[in-house]
Amino acid sequence: MKKWVVNKMDPVDQAAELIQKGGHVHLIGIGGIGMAGIAWLLKERGFCVSGCDLQQNRQTDWLSENGINIASDHTESHLSDAVDWVVRSTAVSDAHPEIRAALKKGLPVSRRGEVLPALMRDRTCIAVSGTHGKTTTTAMIAQILSCGFFVGGEMAGFDGAVARDGEIMVVEADESDGTVAGYSPDFAIITNIEYDHMEHHDSEAAFIGCFEQLIRQTKKTVFYCSADPIAARICSAHSKCVPYGLIAHLNLPIPGIHNQWNASAAHAVSRAWKNDSEIFQALERIRPVARRFETVCNQDGIRIVSDYAHHPTEIAALIQTAQELKPKRLLAVFQPHRYTRTLALGEDFPPSFQGLEKLWLVPVYAASEHPLPGGTSEDLLNRFPEDWKNRLHYFPALEAAWEEARKELREGDLLLIIGAGDVEQIADWAKKTGVDS
Repeated sequence: MKKWVVNKMDPVDQAAELIQKGGHVHLIGIGGIGMAGIAWLLKERGFCVSGCDLQQNRQTDWLSENGINIASDHTESHLSDAVDWVVRSTAVSDAHPEIRAALKKGLPVSRRGEVLPALMRDRTCIAVSGTHGKTTTTAMIAQILSCGFFVGGEMAGFDGAVARDGEIMVVEADESDGTVAGYSPDFAIITNIEYDHMEHHDSEAAFIGCFEQLIRQTKKTVFYCSADPIAARICSAHSKCVPYGLIAHLNLPIPGIHNQWNASAAHAVSRAWKNDSEIFQALERIRPVARRFETVCNQDGIRIVSDYAHHPTEIAALIQTAQELKPKRLLAVFQPHRYTRTLALGEDFPPSFQGLEKLWLVPVYAASEHPLPGGTSEDLLNRFPEDWKNRLHYFPALEAAWEEARKELREGDLLLIIGAGDVEQIADWAKKTGVDS
């Protein structure tokens, strides 16, 4: 079978051309939540979809149940002559055996963040960008408009789906690898801009540049948070940019001032299709996203909440939200995410935990990175001031941290499980066994 010959071109343009051709696409690292969404959208566009991932999880189960063949290993044998195109997650390097085999066969290889903008080319697209709040804002808009979506989290009531095709699509535009700059949406939202993802962006200027390009490429309107200084600065020079403010007294079923801001952003863009009354009614019924202040256990007067926060600003907002519930004691287990972030923002982490009675720290979730001097959990431990000495504890394994935290819990406590890595396992253990030893 003769394979396609794709000339050198912009990678999003290449992905768009491959989407038009159809055929069989193979996804390496299909179990990641973003890759699972891509797999589902490609299946809905008529592709034969296969994939592989060493880790089997809720996403791989969902895809398998819906007819997508998923292998639990990485071998060249997955790239049969039937495969026309390979899509890889950001964690898959050029040295990966399947990538080497695909290139040897002359197969086109795309990154996840190049495929999603290409899938949006023939849809009315709302791109939600920003350092914090993308997932919740995207989920809110999807529920207000009952439209297609691509969201970086599991929404309650959607049977595990993280994506759904539609003529109107609301999607998270990812700044982590710079591919936010590949979108040409009809509408865009910039929730906020705070330097992050140092593993890809070597400077704050480069990071901000991705959002500036998104602004230039948005066809109609960019809605930006009026309270965010960087968003306001880069948007003020463009007539297409419209600020949104905090709407007073929004009635939401989820707590936190940050969610009031997310809802205000969702309201701003949704007015292109719905009136205020319809939007406010929809917001009153909003279903939360998994691991966004998700209560996983509420037993014997003890509450355990799991949250994806992994940046100091997000952690501070999480703790502020938890304090609104007025627990007797507020405790947390925290797993830093990436050595690069822990190194770059090390000084910012300790103040973000202000308000905790105790904190259990576990090793950094590497996310495919190699350890960096100054970027480990032990390094972070040493950045805390002396007054944390008796309430900060380090454990080299998740199991040990959970057992110690569980022994400590008593009536009136609220325990936060914080991080974007496999610290989620502690939340799963809490769901299954509760707080009983």
